Amino acid sequence: MRQLAGQLGDGRSLAESMRSLNGTFPPLVLSIVRAGEAGGRLEESFSKLAHHYEELVRFRNRFLQAIAWPVFELVAAVFIFGLLIAVMGWLLESQGMKSIDWFGFGWDAAGNFRFYCFLVIVAFGTFALLVFGTLQGWFGLLPMRIARRIPLVGKTIECLALSRLAWSLSIADHAGMNPVEASRLALEATQNYYYQSQSKRIEVSLVQGHSYYRSFGESDVFPEEFLTYIHTGEVAGQFAETMERASNNLQATAEQNLKAISSIGFVMVIVFVGILMGFAIITTWTKIFNETYRQLL
Repeated sequence: MRQLAGQLGDGRSLAESMRSLNGTFPPLVLSIVRAGEAGGRLEESFSKLAHHYEELVRFRNRFLQAIAWPVFELVAAVFIFGLLIAVMGWLLESQGMKSIDWFGFGWDAAGNFRFYCFLVIVAFGTFALLVFGTLQGWFGLLPMRIARRIPLVGKTIECLALSRLAWSLSIADHAGMNPVEASRLALEATQNYYYQSQSKRIEVSLVQGHSYYRSFGESDVFPEEFLTYIHTGEVAGQFAETMERASNNLQATAEQNLKAISSIGFVMVIVFVGILMGFAIITTWTKIFNETYRQLL
């Protein structure tokens, strides 16, 4: 803030001063502040940015609360099963019995435990790579096309992205930003490569003088419900207000879907944990029973 005050004291605008601070402020804030200064609506822009980030934190907290218990159960089950492999192997070998061959490769307890750790690292690493790569657009449009076909999950991802898109269009229009820059900013705000990939095509259409409705509709990636919001806002002359309502409705839909996903995920994790523990118990009992029976014979 001291650096920002110094920049302002040298006669720079607020947007220029904020932009010169080496990425301290995110691109969304910089664009909205610049548009707010140009349109004489700086105080309104700050108010909407504050509301946006408050809602963002609230939604993130709800999301984390919804998935906290299923994730804890999953991690605990993975950890307990790994501990079981190591401890049971040590106990059996200490009694002169052969350790359980969990994976059928004829390894001892140490070998089975190392292989289990390898499987866990590969599984979680692959998941992290897929998520990060999808966000960065490494795999093109394929992941989003697949995700959209998954019940609830695809709709939730879509609603979250379109909610950010609608909100950004609303605040950009309030700030007096030109349509080309507003569309670019809004598509970046989705944080979804599936929609960001249409940025150039939409910008070209807007430069040619077409409406938001036609420009977004020609891309064939936005759902009809979202395009209807855009068309209604443009026809009614209340584009910013309509986009803000659309953002709120989409956010509410995403929250409802997340609750359903959390409930389904809770049941699926319990089933997975049950299968994992059942497999461990049956395998352990069978090994000990068979070994004892063989010794008796």
